[in-house]
Order: sequence, then structure tokens, then C-alpha cells
Amino acid sequence: MALAAAERQRGGAAGFLRACAAGAWLEYRTLRYYPSNLALAAFQELTTVGVWYFVGRFLDASASAAVRQYGGNYLAYVVVGVLLNQVGLAALSGPFTTLSEAFWDKRLEAYRLATHGIWANLAGRLAWQVLFSTAMQLAAFGVLLAVGGLRVAGGVQPGPVALTYLLFVAANAGLGIAGASLFFLLEVKSGQDPLTWAYRYLVQLASGLYVPLALLPGWLRAVGGVLPQTYGFTTMRALLLAGAGPGDPLVRAGLVGLAVAAALTLAAGVLLMRAALRRAERQGGLGVVV
Repeated sequence: MALAAAERQRGGAAGFLRACAAGAWLEYRTLRYYPSNLALAAFQELTTVGVWYFVGRFLDASASAAVRQYGGNYLAYVVVGVLLNQVGLAALSGPFTTLSEAFWDKRLEAYRLATHGIWANLAGRLAWQVLFSTAMQLAAFGVLLAVGGLRVAGGVQPGPVALTYLLFVAANAGLGIAGASLFFLLEVKSGQDPLTWAYRYLVQLASGLYVPLALLPGWLRAVGGVLPQTYGFTTMRALLLAGAGPGDPLVRAGLVGLAVAAALTLAAGVLLMRAALRRAERQGGLGVVV
């Protein structure tokens, strides 16, 4: 009886969360064990926002009129977008990186035999990667607010900001899991998966990351209308820079778009990953190079 109870405990939700925490801890220890890797990872996270901070300062006077609905400050417009996008990129790339490293380190078969195995490893390491990126971006945001001349609206409501962040991360994580499934479905066992690779470029072109959507050609705006990043950037900028609340039409539309995107991408990601793992099993095992 005691053995059966222990097995149920390991197999339940609490056991899954403990397994996820173990995966996150291993990801953290990998960076902590090599301090130079930790420093380089932090530097890499902060470099992009540093570059666009100076670009934003250079263009601020001439470009601010184009972002009037977000408070008329192009520097803040581009910095908020880049900071949020860095977190999105962590969620996008995390699943493929985790699966690839476990495969080439010959750990996938061991994970398969564990109670929660591959899914807990994916979720735990993804959580660490997103939290690490979030911490870096919040640190950069705080520094720029303090000494960089970055301005946000007064009376920002933390609830809608947190909801926007969570839905944004979920949508990108779903896309990342779907992309990672191509590791087995298309045998993409090196480099990057084509799904998230293409998505990154679409985000740069059509989401309003660097250029306001109103300045884009109509066909690019149509492409941007299906990207979770578009809704995330629009909503977060309206909340932080224009002081909008959840009743604002721009915020409502953005939250609905993010919620739909998160539901669809997570469902697609889970289904595709399950199909990918079944395919790998049929072809001889998760650790086999086809």
C-alpha cells in the first residue's frame, strides 16, 4: 500500500512539478558551474536591448510622431518591444535546445523511462530559461528607467501587465514546442528548426517590433495580424507607455488575440510533440539517429 501511494504521488501533479523543478535546477547549475557561461549568457541577453536603446535615442526626435498612440516616445516604444521580444525568444528557442542537448548527450532514453521524463525536462528547463531572460530584461528596464531617460506612463496597472506577459510567454512556448517536434518529425537534428527560424524573421518584419504597424504595407500588416508578438507588443506598449487599462479597446483586442494564440499554439505544440515522440519510438527509439 505504501509503495502504491508513493508511486501515485510521484505520478501526480505534485510529482510533475517536482520533476520540472529538478529540470530547472539542472539548467541553473549548468550555468552556475561555469561562471563564464553565466556571465556570457547575461551579456548576450542584454546586448540586444543596449543596441536598440542607442538606436532609439538616435531616432527619438524624428520618429516619435509615428508612435503618438503609445505616448509619442520612440525610444520607449522600441525598448519595450525589444525587452519583451527577448523573453519571447527564450520561450521560442528553449524547447528545441533542450531536446537537442538531451539527444546528443544520450539522455533522452533515460528521460523516457522516468515517470514524467521528457515533458518535465522540457517544461522545467523552459521555465528556467524564461525566468532567466525575464530577470535580465527587468534589470535592464530598471537601469534604463533610472539613468537611461526611459519614461513610462503613470498609474500603470500591474494585473493587465502580468496577464499580457504570461499569455505572451505561453504563446511563444507553444510555438517553441511545435518547432522542437520537428527534431523528430523532419529529422532536424542540428542547427535550428525551420518553424521558429521563420517566425523570428516574420516578427522582425511584420510585428511592429521596430517600426509602427501603421507604416508597414498592407500585406505585411496582414501577416502581422496572425503573430502572437504583434498582440504582445501592442498590448504591453499601450499598458506601459500610454497608461491604458483593461477597458481600452487596444488592450482588450490584444489580450483576446494573445489568449487565442496561446491556446492554439500550446495545443498544436503538445499534439505535434506527442506525434514526434511516437514517430521516434517507431523508428527504433528516441536516441537513434535516422
